[in-house]
Amino acid sequence: MRWRVLSICVVVALSASALGAQTRVPILFSTDLFHPHADPDDHYDLACLFAMPEFDVRGVILDLGGTQAKGSGRPAVEQMMKIAGRKVPYAVGLSRPLRSRDDKALDEPDEFQAAVRLIFSVLGTSDRKVTLFTTGSCRDVAAAFNREPKLLAEKVKAVYFNIGRGPNESQEECNVGYDPPAYLRLFESGLPLYWCPCFGKDRYETLYTADQTTVVGACTRPVQNYFVYCLSRSKDDPIAFLAGGPRPLPTGPRAMWCTAPMFHAAGREVYQRGADDFVALSPGAAQAQGLAGKRVTAYRFVPMRASLEEPARAGAEPQLKEPAPGKLAAAFAGRSKDRVGTGRPEPDGQPDCCVRVLGADPQKPIKNIVLTGPNKGRWEHVETGRWWRLAYERTGRQLDGYFQFYASGEHQIEIVYQDGSSQRARFEVPNAGGASFRVAIEPAEPNGFVFRAMDPRYREIMASALKHLLAGLGRE
Repeated sequence: MRWRVLSICVVVALSASALGAQTRVPILFSTDLFHPHADPDDHYDLACLFAMPEFDVRGVILDLGGTQAKGSGRPAVEQMMKIAGRKVPYAVGLSRPLRSRDDKALDEPDEFQAAVRLIFSVLGTSDRKVTLFTTGSCRDVAAAFNREPKLLAEKVKAVYFNIGRGPNESQEECNVGYDPPAYLRLFESGLPLYWCPCFGKDRYETLYTADQTTVVGACTRPVQNYFVYCLSRSKDDPIAFLAGGPRPLPTGPRAMWCTAPMFHAAGREVYQRGADDFVALSPGAAQAQGLAGKRVTAYRFVPMRASLEEPARAGAEPQLKEPAPGKLAAAFAGRSKDRVGTGRPEPDGQPDCCVRVLGADPQKPIKNIVLTGPNKGRWEHVETGRWWRLAYERTGRQLDGYFQFYASGEHQIEIVYQDGSSQRARFEVPNAGGASFRVAIEPAEPNGFVFRAMDPRYREIMASALKHLLAGLGRE
């Protein structure tokens, strides 16, 4: 097996050297990558980007500038450039969500305007159309479009946005929650869209799971150290860390989303090399390895037509009624303030949901507050290392709880007191608001494409292809 992996790396290296400037894909990559990490899948995506010589990486956008200011993804970018032997510009993105779909975010501080400027610089100086690839929010791309729609229409080859849930489903998903107006803006932009839902019914989702020991174990030592640095939340010098080791490798499954869309953007296809053994290669590399007849249709982009629907005007919010003695009453109180992050107790630049509670016992110290919601959502005030965080403000019998949006529907809030007693109440969180959209599949006049897994082995195929891709990184 080891010799087979090495032979693939040689072919990849040869194909990389044969790639001319006019055959490589100019790409701008936007990622919600942080250190300490929020989700390590972003580090895997960055490694995939640099592992494919088909990509002419013109720049990296560090999404969610407000959070970048607290835990920048810069170390991972610097490490990956060192491993791949490339230098690319990178810039921090806008710090707040767009206030509306046509918001240009011109009032943002200059320190958060660098990503939009990078988009304009790359598009304006490129002699070929550029692919935009987002793995977090769509904020900087949407703001750039709002400022210079003609430039983007002329110079963007494709927009791959890895976000949301499948066609005609509720679009309550983490990346959407970062900036719903920016997400919706893309669907009405007229740009060449390749929508990649993270979750969805009827196989309209990119999700798969990879075993970290298998994937990272096949990598070179510097790449292994890159992942260890991320997962251990190391504070050591990031470049020096690449040369150390050996160190214990990460274990367990890791949810992944963006690999297949990245293969598609690079022009790669998936080929079966043996039983449960799959690789993603350019057609030329597959021909050289004798795999041209072994192509597998693991996924495809299906033509779609997306159209926005404005919501009906909402009525007045229901008033919170005074509860019976000893009971709680709770109601959703909107999204405006920022009091907490997802896994951190401090604000993160994103508007929180607020639940207002009446009936809390003002004489009892609070030990914890636990909030549960649809799809196994859970938030706690205390640090657990597992659940999202909840902040609160208390005035007498009233308590306002703040949490990051996850899914609409019925929620329960429980106040746990130091003496072991508790109180509970249920309330409804409405849809995130704003326009929604309807999607027609394979219409007569499509305005984009949507990802769909086609092979029942899709998840196993992607895990195998990821391992082989990253095994070649840093060997050239």
